[in-house]
Amino acid sequence: MKKTNESFSCFKRVQFINSLLVFMLFGFTIHGQTDYKLQGNVVDDLGQPVLGVTVQIKNTSHGAITDFDGSYKLQANLNARSYVLVFRSLGLTTKEVTLTLGAQTEVVTDVIMTTDILGLDAVVITGVGALTAKKQLGNTISTVEGLDIAQSGSVDITAGLSGKLAGIQVTQNSGDPAGGISVRLRSASTVNGSSDPLYIIDGVFVNNNSTNVLNVTSVMQNRLSDINPQDIDRIEIIKGSAAAALYGARAGNGVVQIFTKKGKSGKPVITLSSSVNFNSLRKKRDFNQEPFDWASSDITVLDKVPVTRYDYQDMVFENSTGTDNYVSIAGGKDDTNYFASFSYLKNDGILKSTDFEREAGRVRINQVINDWASTSIGTYFSTSRSQDLPNGGYEFGPLPTILFTNNIIDPNRDVDGNYPNLTFYPNILEYIDTFDFHQNNNRIISDVQVNLKPADGLKINYTLGYDNAESIGSTYVPIGTNTVLLGSASTSTISNKLVNSDLNASYDKKIGEYIKSTTAIGGSWQSEKILERSISGTGLAVGIETTDGAASISTRELRSEVTFWGGFLQQTFGFSNKLFITGAIRLDGASVFAPKERTQFFPKASMSYLVSDEDFWENSFGSTINSFKFRAAWGEGGNLTGIKAFDRFTRYSPGSIDGNSGVVAPTLLGNPDLKPERQSELEFGIDMGLFNNKIGIELTYYKQDITDLLLERILSPSTGSGTRIENIGTMTNRGFEALITATPIQTKDFSWSITGTYSTNKNEVNDIEGEQFGIGNFGFSVAKNGNPLGVFYQGYYARNSDGSLLLTSGGLPQREKGSFDVNGNPVPERDASGQPSGANLSKVIGDPNPDFIASLTNEFRYKNFSFRIQLDAVQGNDILSWDTRMFYNFGGGSATASELRGDEVRGTGAAKFGIAESYIEDGSYVKLREISASYLLNRPFEGVSNIKLSLTGRNLFSIDNFSGYDPEVNMDAQNNGSRGGVMGLVPIPSVIKFGVTATF
Repeated sequence: MKKTNESFSCFKRVQFINSLLVFMLFGFTIHGQTDYKLQGNVVDDLGQPVLGVTVQIKNTSHGAITDFDGSYKLQANLNARSYVLVFRSLGLTTKEVTLTLGAQTEVVTDVIMTTDILGLDAVVITGVGALTAKKQLGNTISTVEGLDIAQSGSVDITAGLSGKLAGIQVTQNSGDPAGGISVRLRSASTVNGSSDPLYIIDGVFVNNNSTNVLNVTSVMQNRLSDINPQDIDRIEIIKGSAAAALYGARAGNGVVQIFTKKGKSGKPVITLSSSVNFNSLRKKRDFNQEPFDWASSDITVLDKVPVTRYDYQDMVFENSTGTDNYVSIAGGKDDTNYFASFSYLKNDGILKSTDFEREAGRVRINQVINDWASTSIGTYFSTSRSQDLPNGGYEFGPLPTILFTNNIIDPNRDVDGNYPNLTFYPNILEYIDTFDFHQNNNRIISDVQVNLKPADGLKINYTLGYDNAESIGSTYVPIGTNTVLLGSASTSTISNKLVNSDLNASYDKKIGEYIKSTTAIGGSWQSEKILERSISGTGLAVGIETTDGAASISTRELRSEVTFWGGFLQQTFGFSNKLFITGAIRLDGASVFAPKERTQFFPKASMSYLVSDEDFWENSFGSTINSFKFRAAWGEGGNLTGIKAFDRFTRYSPGSIDGNSGVVAPTLLGNPDLKPERQSELEFGIDMGLFNNKIGIELTYYKQDITDLLLERILSPSTGSGTRIENIGTMTNRGFEALITATPIQTKDFSWSITGTYSTNKNEVNDIEGEQFGIGNFGFSVAKNGNPLGVFYQGYYARNSDGSLLLTSGGLPQREKGSFDVNGNPVPERDASGQPSGANLSKVIGDPNPDFIASLTNEFRYKNFSFRIQLDAVQGNDILSWDTRMFYNFGGGSATASELRGDEVRGTGAAKFGIAESYIEDGSYVKLREISASYLLNRPFEGVSNIKLSLTGRNLFSIDNFSGYDPEVNMDAQNNGSRGGVMGLVPIPSVIKFGVTATF
């Protein structure tokens, strides 16, 4: 009998699973007893309709979203009983209304939602599929609306995040049309790895790698450039190891969760938008305009001869245009809703012969199966192409050529069609007219999600995500250039495929009258496959632009697969809905490490206390401080991506020996005992709402300790190898973050809001064997004990005791010389004549890490007109300007012009060329990051809901003391440790954009 019951039970489970799959695949709807129609209007505390409010029947999958009039309509098949209708919107306090459904099938419910300036009632995702009210969290989590990203004027999602919240530094490393972006949440958390956060789109762990398929470091794109900002609903950003404990050690640098738009039940809503943008060079750098040149290369001869000088900048830069077009349709009926979009973008660069073009589409279908089960399927595809030119400090290019050239030669072709030699690099017009550097990218991101609520308080979510990105780069350098006399061609492919499978569950349970328990458990499995292939050739046949015509060919191929796995258990207790205590544990593993070190344990604990909900608070401070929350969090995380797939092995390189295949011993010795880097972070914070919630303040202090840094250690020559990766070195980060939001004026017709952010971080690296090692900028950027990551370590000026420059007998500056003491500190020395003697000395001469970053945003609304202005500030950082160095020594720069005028001694520039301190510049700036104005026409025509006209400006001016184009760009692109180097980079353009958006 027992066996029969078990068989019958097993049969019922199989039958249930099969039925569930049928419903998921075909969208069948299980009908309840009655078809109810719920509707109403939502207004704010000023009586204005609120767009985009999520209206949901609590503990079910039935919901709707308010339209432009603040109205909603929700149809659902339900049993006749009591339900709770929940109204949620970012920036407004959540509202819950109890309904009793009976014989009346049409129910009208109107609500008023008040301002929630701190967003404490906002529901955020703190683990894949785990919903939590922000007021319960002990760690910081910030939300940025998709509209703010779409209206930023940026073609890239990450660039649009700049200045939107505290503790995030966004740097556009190049002014190319799809130039790479660096994002740091708080600070660097590793030395040789990446400090970029983990990106998740609709539950899919996505690739945002910097693809270098052109073999040009500074011409690199992030793969989030594949995503259209107009498809974004909102972005949630989690900082700190405590929060990342829910996402695994891959999230040690924080998490950026991107949620795309979804449909809603009702008639189809069509949105059309089109814009045109105008790009221009924000400023030109000073160059030599003196109509004379030296008659002799001997610096003691001051005779001059007349010459004609050319402005090469005008020849390589141009004003350009771009267009961005977008269409979407959203709607639904009964238990099915959908969203689909398509977009086309084309943007020309300010450097001639550069552009970026992207087509993209998105489809999402949400299906309610019954009152406890729903499913969602979505896919996104994009294809993009870019025309590029080599540039940057490690490569030739038109901008490096300008740096290395005396601008007295006309670069235009001669009568025979030949390009004149300007220097040892190709002619600047030769690049533009004949070089072909381009890349193509294809991307598909898809997901399937199942959401179950099989019992009161129990929620189960499953997500299967897939991300496939392929980048193909091709280069062609014609025959006869100065750099590659015989010509060259290459093709490189990088294919990156990610799959993630995540199952999460949470259970809410009331314990008595005042205690609520929330238990969450989940597991994740992820796979990443990378395929890199390249073929390059030199010595091209005449008329051939591919490797088929090359006399010498080399190939390269790399294949790797890495898997990550993990699981977590989290428990939260809420006391009277004002005190919340959370504890969590997580186990994580990665295949890149040895079996005994693969699985790591990471704990977490946090606390959130809404002190203002206590009775005593209202009587004591309630009239001034309306809300007050204290929070604290501690957690440990790791870095499972600190090494690549095969870094723990000793890898022999293939080679040819006397015509036979063989292998060559590597200089990097393997280490099977490697383990992940480990982070421990503690943060405290307070959130306050003041003066009837007119002012909101968020303050956070954190301290992060990183141990077991994965660094290369120099080995004894007797080992037969040069270096080995080991777990050595430590790093600390200490920082403070502040976010202040205020609404000084808020009436029915006029409102004014202000948002300000301020962040500071102190980074320090220690326990590096050998005191320091170079990490970029031709070795000038170093990781050095007791200093922030990436400080500049090189030669400096010899000075007198009063601090003035110690000059040579000819009046020229010179580098300091002497010796080093037992601690490695430089000790200047002087000869009998008082001049420097001994070896060249070096010291820390600059720091690319800012003292603080800040932003200030003002928004004004008068009836249907709105205006927004955002200023971003980065202060206290240094720039290593190779541009300035080259202009010291080559005749096209302002240094030579100064010597020709007699303002400086001839030879001063050449002397400064050898002293690194001379080209350290202040990198501080205040930028007008965004300025926009818009006007909304409501129902201008029959069948048209509204038309919005907008005018946006981006990067229109910068207040700085930098002699070059732009202090924001970086020669080493998205490199983690090497920051602040500038040499021959495309500056970030100023952009003016006019757009029209219509909704039907």
